[in-house]
Amino acid sequence: MREFIIYTHGVTGPFRLDDLPGAGRMDLIARCISNAIFISDAIRRDVKVYIVLNGPPNPPKTVIFDAAKIKRTSPDERNIASHIRIALEKLGDKREVESEPGITIKKLGFKELVEEKIRKQQVIYMHPKGKNIRNFEFQPKFAAIIGNHKGLPREVEEYLKRMGVETVSVGKIEYFASQVITIIHYELDSRSNVN
Repeated sequence: MREFIIYTHGVTGPFRLDDLPGAGRMDLIARCISNAIFISDAIRRDVKVYIVLNGPPNPPKTVIFDAAKIKRTSPDERNIASHIRIALEKLGDKREVESEPGITIKKLGFKELVEEKIRKQQVIYMHPKGKNIRNFEFQPKFAAIIGNHKGLPREVEEYLKRMGVETVSVGKIEYFASQVITIIHYELDSRSNVN
């Protein structure tokens, strides 16, 4: 199972589909989900994406895309963003809601999510100063933490260090978060001889 935890400044309330950048860069968030889940004409069924929304008005909230269960979702940014908006609308005052098949939203913060994952699987943080991905040994079940276009706040990076989360790098160039996801997939697909 490949899991991706994306730390974002995405809004946690209503937003307009014709202004995804103005919704805390929901366009970039949707691109991350697309690159994590979709391949040319199929879906990677062994992937989960956790989008931690830290923007206004009521952070934090986490939207989970479980590729094994999603339906009626396409790889374009507007479509993916519409599913996030539906999830935000359906959550209301509840703690957790499955808004659609394979899409769940929770009132769950980043640290709480990381602590939950550390108890169950390998957790890594993608950063240019980490261990080279080519020499890194991934466990069969892992969660890769990726910052958005602003990166992770310093206090969050320090928290990950205290928690013993390993840092892994795709190189010295700072790629878009969505590209880092693609590189991870490529590296692991290459190792398993997927053509």
